[in-house]
Amino acid sequence: MNLYWEDKIMVKRLTGYLCVVFFTGCATLSQQDCKRGDWFGLGVQDGRSGEASERLSEHRKACSEYGVAVNDSQYFAGREQGIREYCRIDNAFEVGLQGHDYRHVCPPSIDGVFSRYHAAAYAVHRERAELDRIDNELSSKEISLGDNKLNDKDRARIRNDISQLRRNRDRARDDLYYHERQLNEFRHESQSYR
Repeated sequence: MNLYWEDKIMVKRLTGYLCVVFFTGCATLSQQDCKRGDWFGLGVQDGRSGEASERLSEHRKACSEYGVAVNDSQYFAGREQGIREYCRIDNAFEVGLQGHDYRHVCPPSIDGVFSRYHAAAYAVHRERAELDRIDNELSSKEISLGDNKLNDKDRARIRNDISQLRRNRDRARDDLYYHERQLNEFRHESQSYR
């Protein structure tokens, strides 16, 4: 199978996946979740995930489809507990390294520090993802270079692409090294908050 058909199959699979995510991603809760009515537990879960308080309106909308009302006070009591767990300084690093956004849900007294540490960790996540992307593209180009049906012009173009990708990989490695050093400095600095 040549690369053209492999790419077409991958695009079809990705399109199908995105359609499923789009159509199932609208409702935040199932009918069973709404009828269970564990609003405190749901608040804790959303708080631990760093969800903004606007998430409650999404839950209200989902549950209104099933004729179930949300208990706001229980939800916010749970969310407050979850936010306290989420807003630990060491969690800023974890959330960023996992590639999750920070929605500025922490109290003002910690928001700036949490945001700075999260941004440093998120930069490392982003650089690692970029390196993986470049390595995958480089590998694909190197494999395609072995295709016997290529003419000299196509081979030269692919070799040029490979050279450019190698330069991009070197820059990405340098960027990753810089961000990892910064992250390590922030982790060391964060010891003073414990």
